[in-house]
Amino acid sequence: MKKLSLLPELNIAFFSLLLNFTWEVLQTPFYVDRSTEINTIIWYRLHCTFGDVAITLGCFWLVSLIFKSRTWLFIPTKKKIQLFIAFGVSYTIFSEITNVRLVESWGYSGLMPVIPYIKVGIVPLLQWVFIPLVLIFIVRRQLS
Repeated sequence: MKKLSLLPELNIAFFSLLLNFTWEVLQTPFYVDRSTEINTIIWYRLHCTFGDVAITLGCFWLVSLIFKSRTWLFIPTKKKIQLFIAFGVSYTIFSEITNVRLVESWGYSGLMPVIPYIKVGIVPLLQWVFIPLVLIFIVRRQLS
């Protein structure tokens, strides 16, 4: 039986949790919270982090489905990496438009740089470029 620690999904989830929680905390000044209570702010960051982990796993599985291999991280070609990032960026654009402009679940502070036409924050988009690249590097090293 395969050791659980060798499953790519567990490693992706674990390191995604660490990286995304750190990012969520660091990007706090770019968002406006509905409450200033520390418990609520921590809950928001954790809630978003768990969502980020789910999105990351979903993107991983989509790439795995397309290339018919859950081990694509061991040989991450340019096309596989681009798809992994593109799926995350695409979902983020959809999510930010939905949650900032339509549902108003959260909002941007004056510090958030936005892409003019679509009015999506650049910081969350950078999250889905930077973190997947770091995640691939870490998980490859962890599993090899």
